[in-house]
Amino acid sequence: MKQLSVVTLAALLVSVAVPAIAADAASPIGTWRGTSTCTDLVAAPACKNEVVVYEFTAGAKVGVVHWKADKIVDGERQTMGEMDLTYDAPDACWKAEFKSARVHSIWCLKVNGKQMTGTAWLLPDKQTVRKIDVRKD
Repeated sequence: MKQLSVVTLAALLVSVAVPAIAADAASPIGTWRGTSTCTDLVAAPACKNEVVVYEFTAGAKVGVVHWKADKIVDGERQTMGEMDLTYDAPDACWKAEFKSARVHSIWCLKVNGKQMTGTAWLLPDKQTVRKIDVRKD
């Protein structure tokens, strides 16, 4: 009976520890470098492929992450913009909505260890216009 208690206790500890590890692994906090590639030049004809540096920090509210996106031009970082992201469980990604006079888009970023991939799609038709592939420093 004592052995069963130890096994049960071990199973409980694993079930509690695994979600905590998974939550930490899924966090985008940190600096990431890689590419942002155009995928639909018909929907987004002005799109340019970019080498990018993304910095993610804790947001002003719990559950929010702040994203500062830079591109590298002639070896120098140029800020493209900043957004706040929240985790979207149904899509299993960190999601942000961007609206300007010219464009309305949704960004969805998925963290897998030290790699982050993602997409940006235009609304209202949901054409995927960017593919993100970055690695954590």
